[in-house]
Amino acid sequence: MTHRIAFLFCFALLFVQASLAATRHYYIAAEDVTWNYAPSGVDLIHGGPIPDPWVVKTKWPKTRYIEYTDATFSVKKPQPEWLGILGPIIRAEVGDTIVVDFLNRSRVSPHSIHTHGLRYDKANEGAYYLPGGVGGHVAPGGRFTYHWLVDKDSGPGKEDPSSIVWWYHGATDEPIETNAGLLGPIVITAKGKAKPDGSPKDVDREFVALFMVFDEMGGQNAGLFHTINGYIFGNLPGLLMKQGERVRWYLLGMGNERDLHTPHWHGKVVNYRNRHTDVIELLPGSMAVADMVADNPGTWLFHCHVADHMESGMMANYTIYGPQTPCTSPIQFVSANFWHTPGKFQVTIKNTGSKPIQKIVVTYDHLLSSIYRRRPFENYWALNKPLAPGQEQTFELPGYPRGADDIAGWVLYPQTITFQDGSFWDGTHHTECYSVFWRDHDHPPLPVLPPLFIELHED
Repeated sequence: MTHRIAFLFCFALLFVQASLAATRHYYIAAEDVTWNYAPSGVDLIHGGPIPDPWVVKTKWPKTRYIEYTDATFSVKKPQPEWLGILGPIIRAEVGDTIVVDFLNRSRVSPHSIHTHGLRYDKANEGAYYLPGGVGGHVAPGGRFTYHWLVDKDSGPGKEDPSSIVWWYHGATDEPIETNAGLLGPIVITAKGKAKPDGSPKDVDREFVALFMVFDEMGGQNAGLFHTINGYIFGNLPGLLMKQGERVRWYLLGMGNERDLHTPHWHGKVVNYRNRHTDVIELLPGSMAVADMVADNPGTWLFHCHVADHMESGMMANYTIYGPQTPCTSPIQFVSANFWHTPGKFQVTIKNTGSKPIQKIVVTYDHLLSSIYRRRPFENYWALNKPLAPGQEQTFELPGYPRGADDIAGWVLYPQTITFQDGSFWDGTHHTECYSVFWRDHDHPPLPVLPPLFIELHED
């Protein structure tokens, strides 16, 4: 009787564990795109132009993994901008099953998805060789549904953190496909340590960083792009974290014999394999996980420490930002229109203070992207209309005759406010008082402004 009860208990336990496992479904297409290794056109690390020979051409044809919301492959699923050229993060908890509906939208080449670290049968291997599996060669326009099991060997080991990273990539012709951009990360979290979306419970923020040299010209220097997530010379966006957050970095290497990389963080050390360090070694095909406590506010360099890789632009910035000081300005920028009416700008301002305003001086910066903030040579407006407490006023200003469409966003600052009683408010030391207006109204808000580039002469 005792053995029977024990058997039933074990069966029930296994049933409960199985019922807690999830099937995580992804819809991923391989698509031909044009990729820009330096979309700002600027070396955002040093504040100058992209150096020779890479400045000649930074846009190249690539093929990427793009995630969609369902099997119609009609609505793209948003992904963090810092993922860059990488495909979507595939997540799971140990015990889960991953199902990927794959559509090859490439016009000319067969492609596949091969995963590292997960359990699969031959059909779902995603690699093309003898003996072959049907998932290793998906023709242009074709589809295949991959099924992968996340068993205990797919998850963190005894000495690992609560989550680890694996590769997925094309393996119909692997060297060509990875160089084309068919690469992506898989993050597996230990059983019982995952949030509902599969990410680890003990981490506040995650980043994935691929260090790889993409070769566009058969080994010629002008075609060797030394990238982090497909960007050079500081053009990788979005590496932002709050002060005090627990940050996990998933580091990936891929490529050729030249791809010997040493990611290095300025400003912070990380915990890697139960030791403190600020440099980690990567080889092609390798995967590493490092943890950081973001407790040193500032904008810091993140780069490969190989000398010629640094010279070739394998660099980015990451920013740790602290709590924002409340703004004390007596005005509010209610709305702004910089794109809808050619040759004309409109800014609506409200007096939120208790005293009548006689004059407002507004300064501004241009956002060419989320990480490129430029201050023009002339960057102020003097607004001389009175503004009573609680009143809103729309000011019409002469717009740019050309170039406004290249500006993705405007940053407006109250510089000086003169009241009718002769007193004034000075915004010189109130750097927290700004408002951002984006051409794309759905652009995510910036928790902190990017570093500033100042024009020293008129264009």
